[in-house]
Amino acid sequence: MSIAVFDDRDQRQATSRALAAAIADAPRPARRFAVTPGTRLRPSARPRRRSPKRPRPIVVKRRTTSRRRLLTVAALLVQVVLLVLALNLPAFQVRQVTLTGTRLVARDGVLQAAAVPRHSIFTVDTQAVSARIEALPWVQSATVSAELPASVRISVVERSPALRLRRGSREWLVAGNGATLAEPRHATAAWSSIPVLIDERVGSPQPLSAPLVRMLSEAAQRYPAVLGCSVAAFDWDVDGVLSVWASSGWRAVLGHADTADTVAHVPAQLAMLGALRGSLNFSRPAFGYVDLENAVAPAVGGKPGLPPALAGTPSV
Repeated sequence: MSIAVFDDRDQRQATSRALAAAIADAPRPARRFAVTPGTRLRPSARPRRRSPKRPRPIVVKRRTTSRRRLLTVAALLVQVVLLVLALNLPAFQVRQVTLTGTRLVARDGVLQAAAVPRHSIFTVDTQAVSARIEALPWVQSATVSAELPASVRISVVERSPALRLRRGSREWLVAGNGATLAEPRHATAAWSSIPVLIDERVGSPQPLSAPLVRMLSEAAQRYPAVLGCSVAAFDWDVDGVLSVWASSGWRAVLGHADTADTVAHVPAQLAMLGALRGSLNFSRPAFGYVDLENAVAPAVGGKPGLPPALAGTPSV
């Protein structure tokens, strides 16, 4: 029989393991607050400790006094009375409408379109008045302002004439949007620099399309720089063929330009005319026409010279 000899370290480990086993194997104590079913609980006479309550914030309600109510009602009544007086006093009723900027458009027509109400100056809708005036074909913009005590000022900017339209013995001014206006006789000299369109078409007068008017006006402005000559007139003959007569005595035949499709070809025709300046002398021509109805293959021929109807027409 052998006897094991333990040193101090082994003895401590063995003791620790024995204590741990004893604790693990020991019976567990019963729950502290275990209550047998059916047992009636009795309250304890010992007072419980409670946390001190925080005092609620004191809200001070302001009491609206009857005097303040009366002051508020009185202020509202004063405002209502002032508003009624402003809307009904004769001193604030519209009495004067001033119109400036009209040179071509009739003043009566502008004032009639404006339809400024003769009511209180405070009820005039200046934007609505401006919109009614700008609906006129020859008005480009309008500015309307109301001035105390009873005045309305209207300032208009008219459209600039782009062409002069001549049908027989009558002439009209044509704006860039195609609107026409009978040319004022007292200002004939003022429109001499505007290119003229002679309309010889048979039948009732037909309106001019805005794209065509703008293209012809731009062509008249570009002729001197591009071709070295100016435009004498635009001619729409009885067959409906549109031509551009140059002051040097030749014409560019554009063909029919009475539909949207034919008008769309005009820029290409004028571009081809500019491409020919290297081979043709437009300022001193030896030809009478350049037919651009087929812009891909233009035809040149004839003898130079303005017709008698255009001999006295100032070039632009």
